[in-house]
Amino acid sequence: MHIDQLALLLAVVVAANLVLLMALELPRLGRRGASTADQADLGFDADSWAERNPVDGDGRAVSVHGADTQSVPANVYHRVVRVVSFLFLGAVLVVATLTGGPSQIAVYLLLALGFFLIVLFQELLPARAFGRWRTPIEAGSAVVLLTVLLILTGGYASPYFFGFVLLVGAAALWSVGYGPPLLAGIASAAYVIAVLVAGPSPLPSAAVGQVAFNLVALALITYVAAVIGREQRRARDEALRLSRFDHLTGLYSRAYLAGALEQEIRRAARSGRPFGLLMIDLDGLKAANDRFGHDSGDRLLRAVGDIMRRDVRATDVPARYAGDEFILILPETEINGAALVAEKIRVDIARLALSHDRALIRTTASIGLVTYPEDGRTAAELVRRADLAMYEAKRRGRDQIVRFARQVAPISAPPQRSAPPPPARPPITAPPPRPPATGAQRGPVPRQSSGPAPWETVAGYRPDR
Repeated sequence: MHIDQLALLLAVVVAANLVLLMALELPRLGRRGASTADQADLGFDADSWAERNPVDGDGRAVSVHGADTQSVPANVYHRVVRVVSFLFLGAVLVVATLTGGPSQIAVYLLLALGFFLIVLFQELLPARAFGRWRTPIEAGSAVVLLTVLLILTGGYASPYFFGFVLLVGAAALWSVGYGPPLLAGIASAAYVIAVLVAGPSPLPSAAVGQVAFNLVALALITYVAAVIGREQRRARDEALRLSRFDHLTGLYSRAYLAGALEQEIRRAARSGRPFGLLMIDLDGLKAANDRFGHDSGDRLLRAVGDIMRRDVRATDVPARYAGDEFILILPETEINGAALVAEKIRVDIARLALSHDRALIRTTASIGLVTYPEDGRTAAELVRRADLAMYEAKRRGRDQIVRFARQVAPISAPPQRSAPPPPARPPITAPPPRPPATGAQRGPVPRQSSGPAPWETVAGYRPDR
C-alpha cells in the first residue's frame, strides 16, 4: 500500500471518529445544562437525592436521570452476546466450508478458538470475574478475532467485515459514555491493519474507496445505535422516575413506598432491629386551598417535602402517601429516636410561613407513630395503626404526635398504676323485696367498659425520662 493511501485511510478513521464523538457529546452537554436549570426551577435536585439513596437488592431508589449512566441488565447482555456470537461463528463456519480456500484450516482453528472464548466468558467464568474490565476484555478479544479472520479471508474483499458492524452497533446500543466511540476507533484501526496485512500493495482505487466507505459506515452505525440506545434508556428511566418519585414534592411515591416498606419489614425481621413509621397529615390544607388557591397549596406541599428531606437521614424513606398525607420510614430506629424525628418535623412545619398577597400561609401537622414489631408485623397493619394514631392526634386538637400503643392488660386484670381510693359513699338502704311475678324477666345487663384507649401521647415526651 502506498503512503498516500495509508494516510488517506488514517485520515478517514480520525475524522470519522472525531465527528462521531462531537455528535454524541454536544447534545448531551446541552441536555445536562437544561436538566440542571429545570431542577433549579423546581427546587429539587433529583440526581443528588437519588445518589443519597442508591438502588440495591433492598429496594432503594435509583438515579432518575440514569440514561447516561446505566446500561442494560447483565443477564440480558450475556444472553444476547451468546446468541449473536454463536450465530455469527456458525454462519462463518458454513460459508468457509462451502467456499473452501487455502486458509480453510486456519479459519476452522480460529472459529474453534472463538467458540472456546464464548463458552469461557459466558458459561464458565463467574459473573463478577475481571470486575469492570470484563466487558473491555470481551470486546478486545472480539476485535482481535475479527481482525485475524479478515486477514485470512482476503482483507478488504472479505465478506466478514459485517462482524465489526455487529460489534460496534451492539456496543453503542447498550453501552454508555465514551466506550462506544472508543470501540469504534479501535475497530476502525483494526480493519485498516487487516487490509494492510492482507494486501495487495498498493490497493486498487476502487478498494481504497470501499475501505474508506466502510470506515465511515462504522462511525455512522455507532452514532445511530448510540442515539437510539440513549433515547430508549431515557424513556425507561423517566418511567422509573415517575413510578418512584412524586412529581410535586420530589418525595418517594406511594407505589415505591409499598415496596420499600415490605423490604424494610423483611430486613428488620432478619436483623432483629426495629424501625419506626410516621404518618403525617397537614392540618387545614383544604382551607388554605380554598382561601389562597391550589397553587399556594402546591407551594405548601413542596415546602413540606423540602422540610422532610432536610430533616431525615439518607437511609430514611419519606414518601407522599395521599393528597396531604405523608409517610416516613425510619430504619433501625426505636421509639425514642422516632419521637425525636417526629417532633423535629412537627416543629419545622409549624414554623413554616409562605407569603401570599400580604398574608402568610401556615399549617401544622398531626403525626401518628408506630414501631415494628411492637405495633404490627405487616405493612397493612403498620399503616392502618399509624393512620388511626394520626386521626387520634387530630381529634385531640391537632399539631401533636400520638403513638399507637396496644392495650397492656385485659379488662379484668388489676390496674398497673395505683389510684387513690374513691371517696366513701353513704350506705344505700336496700329496697324491700318485691314478690316474684309470673313471667318476670331480668333487667338489661350493663355493658362493660371497653378499657383504656390504645393511645399514648408523645407530644412533650422526653426520651430521657
